[in-house]
Amino acid sequence: MVDIRAALLDEYLELKEKLGPLEKRLEDVRDRLRDLVTEEGHFVDEVRAVIVRVEPRFRKEYDAEKLQADFPRLNACVRPSVDIAQLEACLRAGMVTDGELERAGVLTRALHSRALVVKALGQQNLRRPRRPVTAEGSLDVP
Repeated sequence: MVDIRAALLDEYLELKEKLGPLEKRLEDVRDRLRDLVTEEGHFVDEVRAVIVRVEPRFRKEYDAEKLQADFPRLNACVRPSVDIAQLEACLRAGMVTDGELERAGVLTRALHSRALVVKALGQQNLRRPRRPVTAEGSLDVP
């Protein structure tokens, strides 16, 4: 009788051993491509029917003191630092909106990374040229 657990574990370890170097190589190539696109701007590869661009990724940050002062009903969300998961739950529950928090100066957004995006071009994109967009996301208008 074959031990299924041992067989699956063997296969898992074998695949992990094969994929490890490939994942590292993929990460290195992605980082180099992201750096290139960040420096030189987006590009379209019509042969592969993709557009390659860099998207900024933002992380929300909250000012704990202002949050407690301006929104006392959210005090349970504040510990020595803001409990993001609890605060996000309060936002989803409708206790307060992102707009209210931003207007009060409690919420700020900080750029924490840039994501490389390789997106397939649809037929619509191939027929109608669009205005170029820089790596920062703004329109590149002369």
